[in-house]
Amino acid sequence: MIFYSKSQKTFFDDEIHEQLPPDAQEITAEQHAQLLAALNLGHHIADDLAVHPRPSAAHEWVDGAWVENKELAAEIKAVALAKARAGRLAALNAAAQAYIDAAAETDKLPAFEVQTWPLQAAEAKAWEADPAAPTPVLDGIAAARGEEPDKLKAAALRKALAYSALSAHVAGQRQALQSKIESAKTVAALDKIKIEFTAPEAV
Repeated sequence: MIFYSKSQKTFFDDEIHEQLPPDAQEITAEQHAQLLAALNLGHHIADDLAVHPRPSAAHEWVDGAWVENKELAAEIKAVALAKARAGRLAALNAAAQAYIDAAAETDKLPAFEVQTWPLQAAEAKAWEADPAAPTPVLDGIAAARGEEPDKLKAAALRKALAYSALSAHVAGQRQALQSKIESAKTVAALDKIKIEFTAPEAV
């Protein structure tokens, strides 16, 4: 048979335990399952085995009733808010990167090629300022493609300017959303912040 001790908040089996606490009460298998679940949830079990559900993790059983610990409640809310805020910031950064990747189509290119973009942009801008400026990367790409160098440099310049405008626009939106997330005072307020991006208007 199974017994429950309120003083020890423990179950006993008379086939295993030779001695039982004085307050041990015999319970059924169904009661054992119910009381075990209640204890795992932090509920209070009365002398008559009635279960008094714990309203929240911040509540404590005091003088026969659940009483909220204000300090603990504030701490729990602060931890929950910090966790939710971190999650929203991670989602924000991932969404911003995904938007850039899709808009600039970097998700369709190998990483090594995307890594040449800063060099291509620098050379294209140097070429715009001085057509005689050395552009080894762009010249190499043009040669490999069998394309006229100046035509490729002009295209690279347009692409670089467009990417700069896109990046600046999305970065500004991301930073504005980050400020909203960091200033949100409740989890509910965080949930109301929509994470979405738009492209800059064509010039």
